[in-house]
Amino acid sequence: MKTRNASRPDSIAPSAKKASRASRKRGHQPLLITEASPYYQIWVLTNLTAKPFMVRFGERFDLNLTDWRIMLTLADKPGITAQGLADYTGLDKMSVSRVVRKLESQDRLVRENSEADRRSFHLNLTDAGWAVYEEIAVAAIERETQVYAGLSASEVKTLHELLGKLSVRARLPLN
Repeated sequence: MKTRNASRPDSIAPSAKKASRASRKRGHQPLLITEASPYYQIWVLTNLTAKPFMVRFGERFDLNLTDWRIMLTLADKPGITAQGLADYTGLDKMSVSRVVRKLESQDRLVRENSEADRRSFHLNLTDAGWAVYEEIAVAAIERETQVYAGLSASEVKTLHELLGKLSVRARLPLN
């Protein structure tokens, strides 16, 4: 991450500029510049890419983005356990458990006992879950295509490789 070397954009609201000046007068300086932080920009890109989801699908299907992302993962990794889902997505176990219960109550997911470990369950989308998934996935692919349209095939490949490397690093325990 880069520190303060970038200039502030003119689009910052006057009240924010005033607060920023007052903060600096007290000796406070930001440690991180959002426009210069790739990590922050990935977060913003994720939010902007997902923004149309709630308008288009959220209310209609009673899903939030986490619910959808769990469904997306279940479609790609049928039979995954809740622990496996938490590990794979980086979500905490309580969030996964909450979404699993919600999707199960909506008849979009079914739990099946694991023969190897009676305490865990394999998770799969139901036919109703697949129907919702397929409709949203088509729109998600269109959105992804729209976002990537400004990149060459080589740049998309490089981006994917770099994100994969970053994900591996992010999974390492904190020192």
